[in-house]
Amino acid sequence: MYDLVIIGAGPGGIALAAEGHASGIDSNQILILEKSHNHNWAIRQLYPEQKITTANYKGFEAKCEGLLCLSDMTKAQTIEYFDKVIADYKVNIKYEAEVFGMERVSDGFRINTSSGTFESRVLGVAIGIFGRPNRPQDYTFPPALRQRLLFDITSVPIRNESVLVVGGGDTAAEYVQYLHPAGNRITLSYRQAEFVRVNEQNRVLLLTMEERRDVEILRSTNIVKIEDEQGRPRVVFREETVLPRTFDRVIYALGGTTPTNFLRTLGIAFNEHGPIFDDAGATNVPGLYLLGDLVVGTKGGSIITAFNSAVHAVRRICAQDLQCR
Repeated sequence: MYDLVIIGAGPGGIALAAEGHASGIDSNQILILEKSHNHNWAIRQLYPEQKITTANYKGFEAKCEGLLCLSDMTKAQTIEYFDKVIADYKVNIKYEAEVFGMERVSDGFRINTSSGTFESRVLGVAIGIFGRPNRPQDYTFPPALRQRLLFDITSVPIRNESVLVVGGGDTAAEYVQYLHPAGNRITLSYRQAEFVRVNEQNRVLLLTMEERRDVEILRSTNIVKIEDEQGRPRVVFREETVLPRTFDRVIYALGGTTPTNFLRTLGIAFNEHGPIFDDAGATNVPGLYLLGDLVVGTKGGSIITAFNSAVHAVRRICAQDLQCR
């Protein structure tokens, strides 16, 4: 029986383990369960090598409230930072432990994983939203085009291709910026007329690229069908003013989704906005806390907001769930 089990070895999960250790919880009584073979899966898999990892992603003006803090870094520097945190705070991580089910027991939680069953008095869920990207709901994908319809830009090398990026947030803007130097011909399809979901820096860069004709922006456009044209995606738009076009690849940047079914297994209450929690991330289930992106919303948060969510959770955990120093 652990004092604290955390699901997810991303910024929020690692921060919760570090804050817990610093608050006096025995590090041997804290365990992170991570389904991947390494920590920070989303940063490793979804971020290109050259991409700067911004501490206050999407304009979140958060100030560090606890032990951990960082500035804008490269992907490699960010990974090195977390490597050091794990070593300094004796963070225990069980890798390749995918959680299949959770249940309440008399004195805590039982977590069933691909690497065995674990029990804990307190449970923190910091699984993020990137693992399950949003998919279009209005049309289906031709099976043969699986490698040409992507949800990130690191799955396959993309160079000197005709690429359609779908979305209008910061991720879409950053995909456009990353793809252009590789010689790609980029088109961006956005269903709204103006960019209202991007931070100012990305908005200015995107409009500047449009002026230079580095990207073609199709505003107020909606895709209704993807067809297989000799192994390439032919995109059909709802708007009659936009003729169907064929691309080498289509990349979707539609954001993530809160993993609703995963959270409902423990009886967490939901409303129309998602899981219900308070300012410490505490849910209606005693001893169960949400962290990171799960407490920010479907738009996602930043590394610093993830750090701060761990600070708030540990304060509450030490006040009412565990005896800390």
